[in-house]
Amino acid sequence: MSLNLVQKQLLADLRSAAIDREAERTQYALKLLLGQLEYYAALALTLDVVYSFLDLFESYEPEATWVRSLLVQIASYGMAPDDTQAEAAVLQRHDGPGIANYMKAVYDMIQAMQSRHTPEARLSFLASALVNTVITEVAEAWYGEHIEDWERVRTNTYDARTQSYSDPDASQIVHDFWMDAGTITLERSIWHEIAARIEKALERQTSRSEQKG
Repeated sequence: MSLNLVQKQLLADLRSAAIDREAERTQYALKLLLGQLEYYAALALTLDVVYSFLDLFESYEPEATWVRSLLVQIASYGMAPDDTQAEAAVLQRHDGPGIANYMKAVYDMIQAMQSRHTPEARLSFLASALVNTVITEVAEAWYGEHIEDWERVRTNTYDARTQSYSDPDASQIVHDFWMDAGTITLERSIWHEIAARIEKALERQTSRSEQKG
């Protein structure tokens, strides 16, 4: 049930990148790790993480019942659903903190199931779904407690004519959010849990292979 050297190194890379909060390294190691799993195992793991935020999502957008139906459909049948509704939802404006990222995660889940994409592209979509769900969770946790700050960030617009933002000081709010000790701790904790999930999935896969062999 021991993992191979490549898998162990990739897990170490993911954990190290998450601790250092290096987004590109994290997503790269994540994609490679998902590629070490059988496709449907990687899909199921990603779906579990995306699904875990569903109740909170519905508290912000209770009318969007299609999201639950779609995720349940994926879990029940493992077939690629139509991506029209999710694609439209990604382009819409969402008022809740982190909700736009969650819509992107759902969209990425669907894209990862489309046969028109290459295997590598499908892995990229799964990795993106996980990354966007993590961003969703940390954004909702912090901005949910600082809703006035969220409204300032959300409504801050850029004027191309004057090359200026309507609320220049809002950028400091974004900085405060990302550098907040609670945000850092939560983000690292979520990635630690995802790494542990992947490790267990790899161990199960290795165990099955050894039993067959």
